[in-house]
Amino acid sequence: MNIHSPSPSLSGHGRSLSITLRWPVLALTLAASLGAQAVGPPAQEPEPAVQLPEDVVTARKWEESPQDVPFSITALTERMLRDGDVRTVRDAARYVPNTLITEFASRRLSFPYVRGIGSGQGDPAVTTFIDGVPQLTVSSTNLPLLGVERVEFARGPSGALFGRNTLGGAIHVVSRRPAAAPSADALISIGNFRAQDYQLFVSAPLAGDELSFAVDAQHARRDGYTDNDFSGNDIDARDSWFGRGQILWTPNEANELRVLVYGEVAHDGGFVLSDVAGLRARPWRINQDFEGSVDRDLFAATVHYTHRGEGLDFTSITGVQDWEIRETADFDFSQIDGVRRFTDEEQEYISQELRVASPEDAPIRLSDDAELKWLAGVQGFYSDSERSAANEFRPGGAGILFAPANVGTDRAAGSFEDYAVGVFGQLTATLFDRLDLTAALRYDFESRDAEISRTFETGGFTVPTASTNRREDFDEFLPRASLAYRVNEDLTAYAVAARGFKAGGFNLTAPAGQEFFEPETSWSYEAGIKTSWFEDRLIANASVFYIDWDDMQLSQFNATSGGFVSNAGESTSHGVELEVRGRAVDGVEVFGGLGLLNTEFDRFTDQFGQDVSGRDLPFAPETTAHLGLQLNRELAEEISAFARAEYFHVGEFFFDASNLGRETYGLLNFRLGASGTGWRLEGWIQNTLDEDYVRVAFQANPADPTFFVGENAAPRTFGGTLRLDF
Repeated sequence: MNIHSPSPSLSGHGRSLSITLRWPVLALTLAASLGAQAVGPPAQEPEPAVQLPEDVVTARKWEESPQDVPFSITALTERMLRDGDVRTVRDAARYVPNTLITEFASRRLSFPYVRGIGSGQGDPAVTTFIDGVPQLTVSSTNLPLLGVERVEFARGPSGALFGRNTLGGAIHVVSRRPAAAPSADALISIGNFRAQDYQLFVSAPLAGDELSFAVDAQHARRDGYTDNDFSGNDIDARDSWFGRGQILWTPNEANELRVLVYGEVAHDGGFVLSDVAGLRARPWRINQDFEGSVDRDLFAATVHYTHRGEGLDFTSITGVQDWEIRETADFDFSQIDGVRRFTDEEQEYISQELRVASPEDAPIRLSDDAELKWLAGVQGFYSDSERSAANEFRPGGAGILFAPANVGTDRAAGSFEDYAVGVFGQLTATLFDRLDLTAALRYDFESRDAEISRTFETGGFTVPTASTNRREDFDEFLPRASLAYRVNEDLTAYAVAARGFKAGGFNLTAPAGQEFFEPETSWSYEAGIKTSWFEDRLIANASVFYIDWDDMQLSQFNATSGGFVSNAGESTSHGVELEVRGRAVDGVEVFGGLGLLNTEFDRFTDQFGQDVSGRDLPFAPETTAHLGLQLNRELAEEISAFARAEYFHVGEFFFDASNLGRETYGLLNFRLGASGTGWRLEGWIQNTLDEDYVRVAFQANPADPTFFVGENAAPRTFGGTLRLDF
């Protein structure tokens, strides 16, 4: 839809921060009180049952425990995703401090923000990787978490290893590998608003232990949450098909080839953008004469090859992707037949990474008290995309929304080519089995070419109004240095400094003089501790950070042009993060997180000419917090019951640079069910208190910066889910 980047919005039912901060104490007290009860272990837990399972991440391009990574990282494993019924990356982000993913009614417009760093229009500032392949735009990132092994959220600049557009961090979605033995599982979920979700996973060997395959499939649909008074229809329904197939070939212990292919066909109903004041008075009700839609077709393939040698490991990751978006919308956001928006976008790209490294299990021994791990690689991509956006100014709006002479179609169309290459390396020296010194460096080069034409069609005539034919090159060195000291096996302290970079680019539609925007750069500093307590029953991590960046690329909105990107001078961000996860006794699990954030524009004038220096960055909540408790109890032989409660709080944030629109909200979710050998049945309720907050809003009137249009978030939803393992 090419409009101002959204942000979640919130309303008056948010709990106070003081109440939120008391929840961990109450939860731990409750867990301890249950210790005297005969609470049985959950099914399929490791021994001893009270210990937390060991997690693995690849945020530094080799496998390691998240407790060994010298920066903030949150990993949601397959079990965590199942227990929380997390089905999208946006849902997963709720468990990550100082992280927010905003979303329109169209799932293809989902924008991640980490520690105040993010973007709407243009390239992401927090890049999503799917099985190691970077997603160059947000249009291909919000896919269902089907057949997923884990989701990693690395916070802070990740450019030294992952390259451009990771100023805020990186999100890595890792697919489940084919199993060595035949297996299958299925999910059937039914809810209100006629929600239906059907999933199937099948895996089996094809030729002994050497060749195996896996297939995932999903069909999901629901009715819309929002009713249109003009037609009586609900207009933000969703319907999609998704599938993934993969083959894993391991001819011997040293070599592995894995091929993955996935695709999606998704149809979303129209945008439900309306006057925010009206949405607050009558939630989930709009009045539009034109009901648009959004269709997304996507195909992608990935080839992983790994060789593990005696002296080094070699990895190759090849990714190709092709997607297309077709979008229509009511662009006057009212019952007036005034302006309609038509958007078409498509992109094809190929990415390649080649990497060599010291063997993961055999670092170089420098002396009795020192060892070295290293990696080096090259990564690049080529992208070819076509984009067009047309605003149709219709006779019904003449004299009301615009002058009669403006009746016609304002159309922008562009061809964009982009290629980039990066060379990177990393060294980690371990001294005395306690001190890790890591240095990483990357050089990125990117070239962008744009051919954009703008025309106005009226009365059967087409008049050229503007054109751009321009090429720009960008390059940057991206260093990162960290220090980690293991005080003992349960306590590690660390500090890290890193450079972030995001290339400049071109706006398809923008006010005159705003066709091009400059690169964005940042320096980020972080210090923290990672701890384990009570024989690995409790993990508690804490960090503080400071970010200073120049020429932030900020999404803005113009009523005539639509969304565009401009540079925002200088800005800063600093804050605190805390994460806790533990099992006080058998069958009792507590988890929580807290993020405190303070952001500020040091120098910027917004599109209304207002000096916003000293004001908060948009989409940067001052507080993000979550707290949860899960209980598991054995009822009979091979049958267990479980109950789960969780609360998510998003403190005050703004969805504009001038801080004229603000929100806050809290969500309370419950799950209750039972499981046995090969089955799991549960009932669930989301947004239990029916919080009617506005998830997205932006300034839509060039003459009035206080006028916002937005969309309501999902109301209370409930239903049941059956999971089967074969």
